[in-house]
Amino acid sequence: MTTLSCLILSACTSGGPEEPSDTPGAEESPSPTYVSYFWVEREVRVRALDRMMTEGDPQEVVDNTGDLVERLFATGIIQEGENGYRVELDKDEWTPEAVTFVNRLDSGLAAAMKGNEVTWCGDPLPGDEFVRGYTDEFWEAYDTAEEYEESVANYVDCGTGELN
Repeated sequence: MTTLSCLILSACTSGGPEEPSDTPGAEESPSPTYVSYFWVEREVRVRALDRMMTEGDPQEVVDNTGDLVERLFATGIIQEGENGYRVELDKDEWTPEAVTFVNRLDSGLAAAMKGNEVTWCGDPLPGDEFVRGYTDEFWEAYDTAEEYEESVANYVDCGTGELN
């Protein structure tokens, strides 16, 4: 029985960054010494989504996201107001009950990136490729959430993503 348990646990371990979980609070608090891959990926996706809404037609961005867009409304990431849709960048304003299930939140953001393009940095690029470009280059480049936030903001604004 012990051998079977060890085999099951080792089969589930990726050896890479922490996996998202449906367990509330499992991965959401970035520490000053460790920022998970999924947190960084989420940060790029949210900031890119915000820029997609700003640069393009927010209704089209929502429509291109498909059925999983409901997850972004449920979390409060996408909000509808008098002037249409907008992205809430302040994580403290997101709906806590909905955000605790990060893989649902992340799948909604992934659908938004897959269904929409980054058009403001030259030739159009699928959103998921834009995100992957950042994570491929900068994963493990910085130590703190604040450094990643600064780097991601620079990257989404068509910069290099490098900190000075």
